[in-house]
Amino acid sequence: MSNNTSTAVQPAHVATLNVDVVAIAELVPIALLIITANGLVLILFAKRAKLRTPPNYVLFSLAVCDFMTGVMIIPLFITVAFTPVISSFEVKLYLVFLVGILHNLSAISTCYHILFATIEKYLSVIWPVKHRLLTRKTVLAALEIIWAVSIIVAFIPFAWFNREYTEIQEKLSLGHVTFCLIAVFLLPYSFMIYAFARIFKWISNQRKMKTKALSKPHLSRQAALEKRSFVLFASMATVYLVCWLPWFILTLLHKMYSNRKDLQTPSHVFGLVRYATSIINPILYTFFRRDFQTALKSLCRKKPSWYSFCHWFSRARELTVPSARKLTDEMAEDII
Repeated sequence: MSNNTSTAVQPAHVATLNVDVVAIAELVPIALLIITANGLVLILFAKRAKLRTPPNYVLFSLAVCDFMTGVMIIPLFITVAFTPVISSFEVKLYLVFLVGILHNLSAISTCYHILFATIEKYLSVIWPVKHRLLTRKTVLAALEIIWAVSIIVAFIPFAWFNREYTEIQEKLSLGHVTFCLIAVFLLPYSFMIYAFARIFKWISNQRKMKTKALSKPHLSRQAALEKRSFVLFASMATVYLVCWLPWFILTLLHKMYSNRKDLQTPSHVFGLVRYATSIINPILYTFFRRDFQTALKSLCRKKPSWYSFCHWFSRARELTVPSARKLTDEMAEDII
C-alpha cells in the first residue's frame, strides 16, 4: 500500500524532466514544521530527565516516527516525484515504490503508537493497578514490537514487487491494502472511541459522586475538567478520523480502479492532510501534557531565541480551553 500522493507517481511521471515548483512549495514548509515540532519534543526529552517516564517513551517514539516523515520521507518523495535529479528509469521506478513503502511504514507506526498511547491512558484511569505494571522495560518492549510489526507489514509488498504488474500481484496488493485498512485503522479507531467514552464516563461519574462533598469552586473545577477532557478526546478522535480514513480509502481506490486521474485531486488534498498529522500529533499528544508544558516553559526561559515559537506551544491548551489552568494537578494528570 502506498501513499495517496505517491500512488499518482506512475512510470509516465517518472520520465518527466520538469521541476514541479508548486508541489515543492507546498511540501517543504510542511516538512520544516514537522521537523521543528517533533524536533522540539526530542530536545525536551533529551534535556529533561524528569520527562523520561514510561508513558512519555511512547510519545518520544511517536515523535521519532513523525520526525522521520519530515526529515526523510518528504524530501525523498520530492526528489523522486518532482525533480529530475534521478535520471535512470530503473532506479526511479524502485525509488517510487520505496517511497510508497515508507509512507505506509509511517502510517502504520503512527496509528499503532496512538493506539498504545490510548491504551496507556485507558489503563491509568480505569485500571490504575494494572497500569503500574507498565514499567519502562515493558513500554520499551512494546515499542520494539510496534516498530517490528510496522516494518514487516509495510515491507510485505516487496515480496511480489516487479516491473510487470501481473493480475496476481494486483490481487495481493489489494489484499494488503484491505488488511491495513482493517488492522491499522478500523480496529485501533474502534478501541480509541471505546476508551475515550469509558474515560469520559468515569470523569462524569466522579463529578456526580462528589457533588455534595465538594464546595462550589471545586465543583466548577470538576465541570471544567469534564469539559476539557471532552474537547481533548473529541479533537483526538476527529483528527485521527479525518487524517487517516480518507488516506486509507483512497489508497484502496487506487488499487481497485485503473483510471487514477479521477482520484488525483482528492489524493493531493488528503496527501497533504496526512502529512499534517505529523504536526498535529506533538501538539495533541505531547504539548497538552503538563510535564511537557513545564519543561517547555523552562527551556524558553533559558533559550530566549526560542521564545516566540515555544510560547505558542506553551499557550496552546490555554487558548483552546481557558479554564483548564484552574484544574487541580492530580485530576489533570489522569487525563493529560
